[in-house]
Amino acid sequence: MNIWKILGGGCLGLIMFVGLIVGVVFWATGGITDTADEFFAAAKDGDYEKAYSLTSQQLQGQTDQAGLEAYLTESGLNEVTDTSWSSRSMENNTAELDGTVTTASGGEIEVTMELIKEGEDWRIKFIDVGNAGLQSGGGGAAMAVPSREGQEELIQSATAAFSASLNEGDFTSFEERWVDEITVEQLEENLGNFREFRNEISSVVSTKPAFTAANGLSSAGNLEVNGSYSTTEGELYFEYVFTGDGNGPVQIAGMDVEWK
Repeated sequence: MNIWKILGGGCLGLIMFVGLIVGVVFWATGGITDTADEFFAAAKDGDYEKAYSLTSQQLQGQTDQAGLEAYLTESGLNEVTDTSWSSRSMENNTAELDGTVTTASGGEIEVTMELIKEGEDWRIKFIDVGNAGLQSGGGGAAMAVPSREGQEELIQSATAAFSASLNEGDFTSFEERWVDEITVEQLEENLGNFREFRNEISSVVSTKPAFTAANGLSSAGNLEVNGSYSTTEGELYFEYVFTGDGNGPVQIAGMDVEWK
């Protein structure tokens, strides 16, 4: 009898200890879920200014408020009525949430969110939509839509790298900017004939392109932009497809160019 009493007391103490640990974890991560829930509530109310204010400085450097609104609308995250966070973790000033959000239409979307602490507040660094068809080309987290200035930088950088490879007579350095599936041989086969225009194309690198900015991602989770460079010697028409996982550098997933 005494033995059972001792063991019973020990088990009760263990249960209480485990319960205390769970309680501490939920208390420590409460501010994280509050930020996420507030973010989705603001989007549902159409208050994208508030939703944007809950994103991190890093994310705001990659996309503007209009880009965020377009992404949330396309992925269905603008009508979230309920959230259920099945997993939450925190290390130093970063945290991650995994769970499911329910939309007004009754659909469920699996979501992973990474947050970072800025001052005393948690801010959203990126959102990975599991089943809304907005994964990046690399299969990782959803790519943030850059601002118009950011898109112009991507175009300028890609065009400069393309021009440099034409002058080098080799596409090895340009291949490094592409997704893994492309090869130097494929680039040579498709773009090698532009070497006869390498001097003309070099002249456009120092000018600004006219282009149609993308407000959101394609159904494949890629950023598609098109436009042209104009000089006295002709025009370079382009269409770029960029992809990224929200963490590493943005890469080229497609390119169509024409010189006239």
